[in-house]
Amino acid sequence: MIINASQLIVRPMQFGDAAAIIEMAHALAAAVGDPAPRLTKDDLIRDGLGSGRWFDCFVAEADGTLTGYTLACKAYEAHTAHRRLWLGDLFVRPEARRNGTGRALLAAVAQHAVELGCDAVYWELWRLNEEGGAFYRRFGVEEAADLAVMRLGGPSLARVAASR
Repeated sequence: MIINASQLIVRPMQFGDAAAIIEMAHALAAAVGDPAPRLTKDDLIRDGLGSGRWFDCFVAEADGTLTGYTLACKAYEAHTAHRRLWLGDLFVRPEARRNGTGRALLAAVAQHAVELGCDAVYWELWRLNEEGGAFYRRFGVEEAADLAVMRLGGPSLARVAASR
């Protein structure tokens, strides 16, 4: 399938999009060598569409088919009083790449950030993802050399939580 960028619509996720988003999340995980996501339709709907949602999701649609998605979560830095968005995922199906789909999804997140009064959007990029790095550099992004993305998870998360 070749997607014509003029036919592209980027919009917020809807209930009926869950299955396609989960399929694309599996493809993203496979592309970066991560385990298959445990994400279910119920998780996606509860956390992305519910009244207390944890993220905003935008989808790219062409000819009634979802061709990409992106997830963004709110973040706040108290010492600077800056609002930020954390880009959790950005994925475009291989057959829909190089036609503006990724650019349109990133623009939707950027517009959302501006509307929320954010000063920046942050995300992780797997260093071995050279294609992704080249894509993002075209927008003038820079690697935050003074920041290290840290992770507390699994048994360490449980141990620290139990120490309270």
